Amino acid sequence: MKRKNKLHETAAESSRKEVGKTLLFFFLAAFLFLLWGSWLLPVTDPVESNYALTAKEMVQSGNWMSPQIYGTYWYDKPIMVYWLLSISYTLLGFTDLASRLPSVICGALSVTLLIWYVQRILKDNVTAVWSGAMLALSLEFWVISHAIITDSILLLFTIPTMLSGYMGVMEGNKKHLAAAYAAAGLACLTKGPVGLVLPGALLLLWCLSMKSGKMAVRLFPWQGILVFLAVTLPWYVGMYLIHGSDFIEQFLGLHNFIRATSSEHPADNHWYYYLVLLPAALLPWTFTSFYEMVKGWKEKTPFYRFLMVWCWGTLLFYTLMATKYVTYTYIAVVPAIIFSALAAPAIRQGESHPFLAGLGGFVLFLAAAIAGSLYIKEGSWWILYVVILYALWSLGIRYKKSRGRRLTVMAAVTASVFLCLIMEGLPHYLPRRSAVELAEEMKAAPGEHYFFRSYPAGYTFYTGEIATRVVPPPIGDDGEGRNPLWNEKYVMPSAADKDFVISHRHPEKPVFLYVSKSDRKYFDQWFFKYRFKQVKPLLTGAIFIMTDAKDIPESFKEAKEQMKKDMKEDLNESPEND
Repeated sequence: MKRKNKLHETAAESSRKEVGKTLLFFFLAAFLFLLWGSWLLPVTDPVESNYALTAKEMVQSGNWMSPQIYGTYWYDKPIMVYWLLSISYTLLGFTDLASRLPSVICGALSVTLLIWYVQRILKDNVTAVWSGAMLALSLEFWVISHAIITDSILLLFTIPTMLSGYMGVMEGNKKHLAAAYAAAGLACLTKGPVGLVLPGALLLLWCLSMKSGKMAVRLFPWQGILVFLAVTLPWYVGMYLIHGSDFIEQFLGLHNFIRATSSEHPADNHWYYYLVLLPAALLPWTFTSFYEMVKGWKEKTPFYRFLMVWCWGTLLFYTLMATKYVTYTYIAVVPAIIFSALAAPAIRQGESHPFLAGLGGFVLFLAAAIAGSLYIKEGSWWILYVVILYALWSLGIRYKKSRGRRLTVMAAVTASVFLCLIMEGLPHYLPRRSAVELAEEMKAAPGEHYFFRSYPAGYTFYTGEIATRVVPPPIGDDGEGRNPLWNEKYVMPSAADKDFVISHRHPEKPVFLYVSKSDRKYFDQWFFKYRFKQVKPLLTGAIFIMTDAKDIPESFKEAKEQMKKDMKEDLNESPEND
């Protein structure tokens, strides 16, 4: 008997080691895939630069408790994203790669976790592996796993929150439920109360759909609640003790309650917003996912109900919220991808219906890639076109012979397309949304630097200089009809246009004003436009110099030379040189 137990333990240990090796392999594969080319992507405005700059100031100030930007405390998001970015900056410096590394790692970990959970729940290695592969090769996941935002981190913690919660309820296992609450606590340190509220509501709704009060009661173990409080309270209580009501009013009031009840971008308020977004987010696996959703409707297994509630409940939740963002549906991608993976065994066996569903999404994905190559004309796209031709040859001309490897071909081509996009597409496109070129030009032109109406935080990130935002009077409905409370988000140094112009009637230094392309229409209607002359066009806008009409430089180069000459003369005439 002892010998049998020993053999059983040895076999279990060996199995765990094999699982560990498999998961390590997929983590490294996902990490290298997502990492490749990340160093070519500059920090963009307006969203990414806010996170990057806040973390940079955290490192420079040594204050790892209270997020701040432009030297001012602000409470846009909790601390997790800034901690991860700060660690990355401490290790690698303030580089583009360091800025994107946390999202890359979180993306690779999400792929690995999903494989483990699906295998653990379904006991199906093929479906498990393909769930991870399809997640890594889905459009929105790939984009966000390179983005400097909170959503990649949130997804990493939402996966164990939901799936550990599912296993805990189904098995009556309090350890899984405690793990779910711990993950929810980390999600709350990433995105705020929604890290608990949304998964909790979805899990409860699923239990109700199962018509089981017993399952619903299992969702609230005291052990899990204690774990959640142990994870979240240290930072939240610490922030309240340090900043008091200001933290509560800004974080919970403006960035959570107002966000839910008053739209920050009213132009995006459409009831179908996420219904359009989700199919695009799932490419190239869109129709495979919907195929399995329809197919599973008859049986309605507990796991099927769980995935449907997770996917469509997320969309309903954010549809009811006032503010709409592209990334809000991100966590709905996971259950939809699991549905796609459920079709993998049938496609690999040559079944036509799931393959044709998958082919439809795949063709749309390739069409989108071709459209992207035509839009970003600077890239060298011949590799992309070769890869697409291979897909047409393998899945079209060799339709019958490719029967057993159709899914592999689609996955390999999708991966190749993404690698082409990150090497030849995004490095040319993202500078159009980045202050990296602006920072270089402004830094080469000593003087006073100002920004008209908007303020690219990327400028401060790349230069270390805090400039001033010039605020003109409202022209028409330039606030999109949104709640004026949203203006409290702006904490950068600002000055009214009249004050700015008056204070620089006789400037000792040259005054440069940057106007973005999106603000050019407001600049053209600005009362003080006549005081400025364009001296340098950029990808993102243009640099103007403040000058008298009788002495207008003809070029940016001339302006810089004149500026250097004036500064030299001022230095020679200073009392120190008398």
